[in-house]
Amino acid sequence: MTVLDEIVGEVADDPDSIGLILHGSRAAGVGGPDSDYDLVRVVTDESYAARLDREQLRERRPGPPKADISYASPERLRSRAESTDGYTPMFVTAQVVADTEGEVAALVEAIVVNAGIRAWADLDELYDGYLNCFFRSLKAWRRGDELGGRMQAAHSCLCLVRLLFAAERRLAPFHDQLGVPLRELERVQGWEEGFLAGAFVRVLATGDPALQQALELRVEKLFEDRGIAHQWGPEDGLDEVKEHRFG
Repeated sequence: MTVLDEIVGEVADDPDSIGLILHGSRAAGVGGPDSDYDLVRVVTDESYAARLDREQLRERRPGPPKADISYASPERLRSRAESTDGYTPMFVTAQVVADTEGEVAALVEAIVVNAGIRAWADLDELYDGYLNCFFRSLKAWRRGDELGGRMQAAHSCLCLVRLLFAAERRLAPFHDQLGVPLRELERVQGWEEGFLAGAFVRVLATGDPALQQALELRVEKLFEDRGIAHQWGPEDGLDEVKEHRFG
């Protein structure tokens, strides 16, 4: 029996516990045999308030593998669905492994769905952010600034990941948990299998401006086919860097 099995059993036997959420590398399918179990144990609002007063909102179980447990309540999860912060991506790849009343799965879904809606609402801003980093990277390469070109190229990858997921009304997961969600995104958007992961690795490794140009053309075509145009005009110089020949 694993430590996860033990905790699932405890939740089932505890009237104050109503669910258990697995997140982190194990939930995302990128963990190893010794990876910790990262868990959120959902307890009633009353039990959570009592734990808060006792400052007992975190717990570590010895391993290997270890379990890192934080506590939450339905009220806390509902409040999480109202805004996106640095912790929200953890729910994108999370799995509900215990749910005594069916409430926890619905709350996690609300967090993920609402975050995706907010990402979609920011689509124009995300598109502009990607193009700005792409533009600045190519301008840096053109004037011989390798450091600037590489740094902006790396930033463009971060922007593009967020943009592509937002196009599907989804929040991007943490970058170290991209594997499965990125493959799903490729299927939905018509990329060749493994293309995006490979392109990101190559851009991050080299900052190659010609590769960035080829990738940007495909991104622009994807959005044009969906009737989504960027806001850059001829006066902004985007076409100039897109058409520049890098030796």
